[in-house]
Amino acid sequence: MKISTVLITLSMITAGVLVTTNVAIAADNIVEKAVVIVNAPGHVEGIAMVAVMATVQEIDKETRAITLKKENGETVSIVAPETVRNFDQIKVGDIVHAKYQTSVSFQVVKEGSTVVGKAVQKTAARAKLGDKPGAILTRAVAMRANVTKVDSENKTITIQGKNKTLVMDVKNPAHFKVVKVGDQIDALITESIAISVTGAEKK
Repeated sequence: MKISTVLITLSMITAGVLVTTNVAIAADNIVEKAVVIVNAPGHVEGIAMVAVMATVQEIDKETRAITLKKENGETVSIVAPETVRNFDQIKVGDIVHAKYQTSVSFQVVKEGSTVVGKAVQKTAARAKLGDKPGAILTRAVAMRANVTKVDSENKTITIQGKNKTLVMDVKNPAHFKVVKVGDQIDALITESIAISVTGAEKK
């Protein structure tokens, strides 16, 4: 997930779920990490994380637009919806910390006959009145899909869910020895984003 996407996501997440959070953001301001935990035939698990810090450059109280500036000089504008609590607490010079993390698990089911589909669970928290804005939002998606195509030459496996088809790039050739058309795959994707706003750094 791109850094700019993380910042833009702030405009969606702050729609009524602002909270106070003490998420620690790395001192180098931008961090990207990806770790593969399991990559065995028919089973993949991994975690990716992006952290970013930006400074509030401008605030338009009438339109509720906020301009953020990253350490590399790039700027991005977001709009805080009316449901955002404690908008008036944000000031020019404040620091916005954002941390996005996602974990993915794919497991092949060799004798599955369950109907394809997915379940989505979301949790959110909201700021107390008067606190500095912040946000924590998590989203978990559990899905069962059918394997419809296995292409070892192009290193892809195609799965069909209830409403969507996904073509996956497969790096480990051992998967092609296990995964066959007609198998099913259980996928669990968990996303979380934590955002906090702190006062301007003292020089």
